Amino acid sequence: MKKLLMKYKNMKYRYKLTLLLVVASLVPMTVLALYSHSRMSSLVRENEMEDMYSILEQTRENIDGQMEIYVSLLNYLTYSPEILEVIENKDMDRYTAYEQYTEVVDPLLTVPKSYHDAILGIQLFAESIPVRHEYTLVPLDEMCGEWWSSKLDGSVMAQWIVDRDNRQIAAVREIYNGKKRDAVLCITLDYEKVFRPLANIIERNSGGIVVDKQKNVVYHGENLAASDISAQKSTEKMLDRLREEYTYVSTSGHETRWTYYFYKPPAVIESSVSKLLISEIPLIGFCVVIIIVLGMTFSKLFTRNIELLTRNMEQVNQGSREVTVYSDSQDEVGQLIRSFHHMMDEINRLIEEVYENKIALKEFELKALTAQINPHFLYNSLSIINWMAIKSRQKEISRVTLALSTFYRTALSKGADMVTVENCIRNIEAYLEIQLIMHDNDFKVEWKIDQEVQQELVPKLILQPVVENALEHGLDVKEEGEKILRLSFFADGSDVVIRVDDNGMGMEQEQAKKLITYQAKGYGLKNVNDRMCILYGEEYAIRILSQVGKGTRVEMRIPGKEKKDEKA
Repeated sequence: MKKLLMKYKNMKYRYKLTLLLVVASLVPMTVLALYSHSRMSSLVRENEMEDMYSILEQTRENIDGQMEIYVSLLNYLTYSPEILEVIENKDMDRYTAYEQYTEVVDPLLTVPKSYHDAILGIQLFAESIPVRHEYTLVPLDEMCGEWWSSKLDGSVMAQWIVDRDNRQIAAVREIYNGKKRDAVLCITLDYEKVFRPLANIIERNSGGIVVDKQKNVVYHGENLAASDISAQKSTEKMLDRLREEYTYVSTSGHETRWTYYFYKPPAVIESSVSKLLISEIPLIGFCVVIIIVLGMTFSKLFTRNIELLTRNMEQVNQGSREVTVYSDSQDEVGQLIRSFHHMMDEINRLIEEVYENKIALKEFELKALTAQINPHFLYNSLSIINWMAIKSRQKEISRVTLALSTFYRTALSKGADMVTVENCIRNIEAYLEIQLIMHDNDFKVEWKIDQEVQQELVPKLILQPVVENALEHGLDVKEEGEKILRLSFFADGSDVVIRVDDNGMGMEQEQAKKLITYQAKGYGLKNVNDRMCILYGEEYAIRILSQVGKGTRVEMRIPGKEKKDEKA
């Protein structure tokens, strides 16, 4: 947990803001999505239950409609004059009875079969019938051989008797004369055709049960991958199992008083909910992507100025004093940027003031030093030394004296601050002449001079500290190999370039960069760099390139006459 907190603490502000925006958006969206899914799931379940109930109710009405037709047919036949005549006329002779049975009763009992394919047959059992006539008319005492006779309850209403094991169903009505039963009218029906509407709705992973008012199962059909409801022997256990393990709906018939059950495994209902969830996932994913994109976009917009300000501060920390970020907004970030801008303006003003004071002080010191030297006295003294050396045949002393005279004459330059490149070259030639004598000619000087730049003006005394540094820290510490000092003077566009190369020991580039920030005891590279920046701007600062074992290059750029005129 601490590592996560530390990682979050060290994270960039933009990413922190993105994370917070995404979390702040995802939490309510997740709550809303869960609530919506819960509500939609409930609606899907309710719709599934309503669909199941609607299907079952239509099926029940279909079956009940058939039953009402058969009950109406039973009632019609019960009160039919022809049937009543057969039941009541017990003394009819056999010929008259046969004639009446054949011409009147048989058509009455057989014709309905042609209109209703579920009717297997219609039978009349009566005491007045002496012998069986075809299938339709049977003596009452032979009724005990029928499968449904033992299940009659003595009611004068139509009775529905079902044998589920043998797939038989009968609609029976008992006809009484007072308390005495004179006849029984029975319509035998096709079991499969009666319950076909229910069988048609039992598709994969569903089932149906029909229970009569005595709690007997009159029909059970199912098409499940795995089910053990039918393995339950008692109706109560079957219904208990149904209620515990299945999702079901039920309804009751009006005519038969049967209870209809239509059920499915809960997994079937939940699969519809799962499909709903699967259909929601792309939308949820799209919303998450939108939230992340918007979070990243908004965080980038909010933190853009802060990041610009941070980068600008890093540049300032590395030495740059230029403000590159601006804002006109009135919020806290805008105020911070303007405060930083004001602070850097003040710092730049103070730095420029201090630099100018330091450069002015150096110039005063230089001029004071120049003033302390009496050029005529110095030149006369050096001439006497040179004459004495020639007289004594001391050529080396004569060379040093002439070089020293040339060096000071070009260095003092009659008090001028700017000298020509040509004068600068003469000054360094004299300086190097002395250094070669001092070093026993152990290094070689190579010159590359562009004649076009010799009359350009450069600040005096800017090259001698650079050459001195190259000799002291470059060539003097080199122990093996030839020592070479290269001085180049050439034009680059409208700029004059003065380049000093040595093949000394060199140094790391980071160390080389510090040379112009290190304050030496004498008039070192930092003083030269400060003068260049004050005179011509930061873009004309000294450039130092160095590699360990390969040497160092110092390059100075001075704007040419055209650029100086433009700046003026």
